[in-house]
Order: sequence, then structure tokens, then C-alpha cells
Amino acid sequence: MRLTKPGRRSRPARVRRGLGWLLAFAATLVPLYLVFRVQLTVTPEAALKAGTELLAGKKVLAIVGHPDDLEWYIGGTLRRLSSAGADVQVVVATSGEKGPNRTGVADLPGTREREQLAAAEINGYTRVRFLGLPDRASAKDPRFLPGVQAVYNEVWPDAVFIFDPELPSLPYLHVDHQGAAHLTLTFWRTLGAGRPPVYLFQSRRPDVAVDISGVIDTKERALAQHVTQNGGNGAGMRGLFGGSAVAVPYAEYFRVLR
Repeated sequence: MRLTKPGRRSRPARVRRGLGWLLAFAATLVPLYLVFRVQLTVTPEAALKAGTELLAGKKVLAIVGHPDDLEWYIGGTLRRLSSAGADVQVVVATSGEKGPNRTGVADLPGTREREQLAAAEINGYTRVRFLGLPDRASAKDPRFLPGVQAVYNEVWPDAVFIFDPELPSLPYLHVDHQGAAHLTLTFWRTLGAGRPPVYLFQSRRPDVAVDISGVIDTKERALAQHVTQNGGNGAGMRGLFGGSAVAVPYAEYFRVLR
């Protein structure tokens, strides 16, 4: 019979305790994974078909928080739309003055606006509007929604693109992304019958896929214009936009509301 010192657990007891903690952790982690993982809610064929329908839009409006949001998340889709002759109008809520400044420029917001315009030229956007709201506070600014509504009423788009504020994919969340999108989505829901579809990106439950394999190099080049943010290297996004879920090399995904 093996004795242990008073107050010390035997090795089997410690192992059992450790195993218990591990199982408890797994019991928490697995449900979280199932909830927050990105998963298509339709078949790959249906997702790609919906993506083809998306590309038939003639006038689209994309609303984001910062310069580089468009090129990072939906640059391939916007490039395909503009190549097909669509009028691509975009709204950028802030000039990103609190973002990284990897080049140490004195005028970061002005530089980031110029970077956005350079990317817009590559991607074929018709017009870029900067609302000039405070970075990391655009959703709280009373000027945001009136600004978006004014642009919407001027453009009358066939489709709207915003971040998914309800089912965002992890790990990166930002108050200007989901916050501004929430306000825009609330406005969109007041439009009633005849409103255009809204395509929500960075969503963990997409049902639309756009094949961007043919424009991935252009997407990379447009994203690389944001030198203050990525040092002029746009290739880092490729691994995040693989199209294996729909059997294409590269894809961008959306959740559509109608």
C-alpha cells in the first residue's frame, strides 16, 4: 500500500482533477465553436447561384467604417460589379485616424483618404464619400445616420453592402464595423416593400458566395494601396478568402436579407 503525505493528492487524483477541468473546458468550447464558426446555410451550388444574381446589380451602395474595409472584405465583389458596368458608390464613415500608422505619416487621416481613392481607382468605384466622423465613435455620432440616408436617397441602389451586425464572424470585431452596420440595417428595415436586398459581409452564416478567383490579383493590388495599414502588402488576405466551401479557389461570402 502506497501512502501519500497529508494534504497532498495522489497522482491519480490530480490526473482525474485535471481531466475534469479539461472536459469542462471542452464542454464549453465545443458549443461556442458550433455557434461562432463560419458555415454556409445553403448548398455550395445555391450560394454561387445567389452570387451570380448579386453581380447583376446595376447600382450598388457599400457602407463601411474605415478606408481599407472595402478592399479587405469585399474588394473582389466590387471589382466584378464595376467590371460588369455597375455603378459602385461607397460611403466611408471615418478617415481612420486611430488606425495603425505603419509609415509614420504626419497626416494619417488625409493619407488614408488618398489611399482609399487610389484603391477606388483600381477597383472602379464611381464615387467615394467620406463622412469624416470620429474613428471608433462613428456609430455614436448623430451625423452618421443622416449622412447615410442622404446618400441612399441620392443613389437609390439596387443592393446595399454592410458588415453583418447580427451574426458577425470572429475573431475581429470593431465598433465602427458592427455599430455603423446596425444603424444602417435599422434604417433599411424601415424602407418596407420595394427595398433593395442588403448583403451582409463578415458573416458567420453566409448564404451567398461570389467567385473572386479571376480578380484576386486586382483585389490584392487594391488592398496594397493602404500602405499605412499593411506596408503595401495586400497578399495577407488571400488565406482568409479561400473558396473551398464552394469549390473555387477564392470567394467572398455574404448573408442576404430581402
